[in-house]
Parts: sequence; structure tokens; C-alpha cells
Amino acid sequence: MPTAYEARNEFEAQCVRGVLEDAGIRSVTVPAGQAIFGFPLRAGARGVPVRVLPDDLSRARQVIAEARWTGRSIDWDEVDVGEMPPEVARMLARSRSDRWIRRAFLAVAWIALATVVLGMAVSLYRAARG
Repeated sequence: MPTAYEARNEFEAQCVRGVLEDAGIRSVTVPAGQAIFGFPLRAGARGVPVRVLPDDLSRARQVIAEARWTGRSIDWDEVDVGEMPPEVARMLARSRSDRWIRRAFLAVAWIALATVVLGMAVSLYRAARG
């Protein structure tokens, strides 16, 4: 089966499959098998191919191109999505504060690590001198 689209990740591949399904085109994906840090487990695997039947290839590429153009043409600042539910606002606020806490913790950890490494270097230097 030929590749109609090379998605960056599984989520994007499933979105493309949804667009194709809405157009009546059957498709399949072949998972890239990504590790926990996002590195592909297969050699040469850069993304997730979305494959279609050979007869549907040109139509599938056209449908994907039209969907990309439509998505870019939407001015999301003009779209009224309604008010944000209070629980979502709380979750976003908590996420921001958690992010700053993680950054502060990471900064302290780096400073501690640098202090330990510097201390070891100084003690090795002193031991070598005498």
C-alpha cells in the first residue's frame, strides 16, 4: 500500500485517518514503535506512515491538502469556543504553578550537582599537588 502521508506521531496519523475516513477513503497506519523519549526503535523510522489503497492515493493526497489549507485558513482568534469551565481554569493555573516549581527544583538540582563536581575537582587537585 502506498503512503499518502507521513505523520510526525501517532496522534497526527490518527487525525489524518479521520480526515480520510470522512472523505470515504479507507486507510491504515503502521506504528513507528517509539521509545519513551520519542526516539524511534526501528532504524530509519521518522514518523508514522498513513497508507491507502493504490486507487485512492491521488484522491487521498488531495483530501489531505484541502484539509491542511482549511485548517490554516481558520482565524482561531475569531472562533468563539465559549467560556472556559472553572475546573479547566483551575487545572491550567495549577499546571503553570507546577511548571515553575519543577523549574526551581531543576535549578537547585543543577546547582547542587555543579557544587559536588566542583568540590570533587578541587579535592582531586589538592590530592595531586600534595
